[in-house]
Amino acid sequence: MILGVLLTGKDPADLFFSGESGRGSLARWLRHMQHSGDMKEALDSSIVGEEVDEEEMVMAVRVAIVCLSELPADRPSSDELVAMLAQLHSF
Repeated sequence: MILGVLLTGKDPADLFFSGESGRGSLARWLRHMQHSGDMKEALDSSIVGEEVDEEEMVMAVRVAIVCLSELPADRPSSDELVAMLAQLHSF
């Protein structure tokens, strides 16, 4: 959850995810953005810039989506998460 919040700038308790929007949750919204091919649109515009690799950030959002899987068995362990994030930075 924390990684998703950091990368998107969205508060999971925000009204953005409630009401008639149909977004439901940060996890659901991120999965929707991934399926629609709009991953870059999910990124917090205040941290996207010249010194930030957008593709690396999009890959980090994909990691966040895996961490937000509905089934706990589908979520990575802490060790697996560290390895995933270390790989991101090596690209």
